Amino acid sequence: MDHPDGLDDNWLNGEEIVCPQCHERLYRLDHSPLLDCYYLYCDGCPRRVDVSYYDSTCTAIVDALPGRDGTRSTLMNALEARLRRCDCGGRFRDSAPRRCHRCSAVLTAIGDPCGVDVWPAWWADETDTDSLEEAFTARYFRTEDLWRH
Repeated sequence: MDHPDGLDDNWLNGEEIVCPQCHERLYRLDHSPLLDCYYLYCDGCPRRVDVSYYDSTCTAIVDALPGRDGTRSTLMNALEARLRRCDCGGRFRDSAPRRCHRCSAVLTAIGDPCGVDVWPAWWADETDTDSLEEAFTARYFRTEDLWRH
């Protein structure tokens, strides 16, 4: 929806999608450029890791890039190589397909998954979802103990 002043309410391109396998209602949206994290997703389940730009291991990886190569693919490859495996045994990857949180099916409607996140459809509702969001993020988002030792 557009504002009278020309601003777009949907600047993260949010839209409801449906899982092709279990028909769960989901909400896809672009990552906000205002957040200070890289999000990498498991290639085997719907979990993700949140890597802070300021994490000491992330900073060391960036500093060690050859010739300070700043390309995203070089950085993502370096981060992926150092991340601990997912609890399901999968690997966290920048380009992993997004998956349904209910059945783990690949969400083909998303296309290129880079820069895209998926939430349950309740996330876009106008109701108070704080407790649902807290339980969801605790189950699907790893923010600590990210790195292989």
